[in-house]
Amino acid sequence: MESGLTERGNERLQCQLRYLVKGVYTTRDSQHELTHELENLLPNADSVTVLPVVQGFSVDLEIKDITPFNRVSFEPYVADHVLADAVRIHCEGDEDIQIQLLKASFF
Repeated sequence: MESGLTERGNERLQCQLRYLVKGVYTTRDSQHELTHELENLLPNADSVTVLPVVQGFSVDLEIKDITPFNRVSFEPYVADHVLADAVRIHCEGDEDIQIQLLKASFF
């Protein structure tokens, strides 16, 4: 099979997503646990980077293949389900935790 193609012959779609998670307390433990959880939940991630910022985390994700999703459905799935659940489970914070998409690139 050629590189860049899925088993069905469709092109593999990669993406980079950057989020800002605000309203959480940043500790080394929560940073490590959030990184580990995202790596487990996103097995097609080439890179998961979680860095502390003021009152939150910056989360950078590089995904090598978003199958079975498409450009329209993948980012909302990550923000509303994967990232939101991981933050809820592994981070403590204010009642008003916000997840903001800063960048989405598909290639």
